[in-house]
Amino acid sequence: MPGPRNREDLCDEHPSGDVGQIIFGLLFFAVWALDSFVFKLTTFPAAYVPLYVRLPVAGLLVGLSLYMSVKGHKIVFGETREPPKVIQRGVFSYTRHPLYLGTILLYLGFVVSTLSVAAFVLWVIIFIFYDRISAYEEVRLEERFGEEYSEYTRQVPRWLPRPGGFSKN
Repeated sequence: MPGPRNREDLCDEHPSGDVGQIIFGLLFFAVWALDSFVFKLTTFPAAYVPLYVRLPVAGLLVGLSLYMSVKGHKIVFGETREPPKVIQRGVFSYTRHPLYLGTILLYLGFVVSTLSVAAFVLWVIIFIFYDRISAYEEVRLEERFGEEYSEYTRQVPRWLPRPGGFSKN
């Protein structure tokens, strides 16, 4: 079962994953921008948290998002694993889905910057979407890699990184 780009070392993605990510991304930024800068219907929490607090936190989330996305993308698509095996190094030693987590953190950074409740509600829905597509992909990975992947899932959490991570290779 070759994965993305017909590479034998990659596994299947969720059939609706790419389309869903595009739709949710466009929807999120439309809701966030319209609520944060045009209508301002649900940005009332921003009155209680100063901008000088929100922006550094948002910047940290966006920076972490970019780090995870770039490092994860480089490992997945920048090299071929022969023979195919479970990726357990780099950002994959901290979380099983660093590319998805990077996107989730990016959206959260934007939510924190303006404290739009509407964008936060959509962020929760988007998180559920990413959790479902990652669960689907984990089933495929376990089918493909068996005990190697099962051991990896016992050591590395799906979303929240553990300090120190886990690295076999």
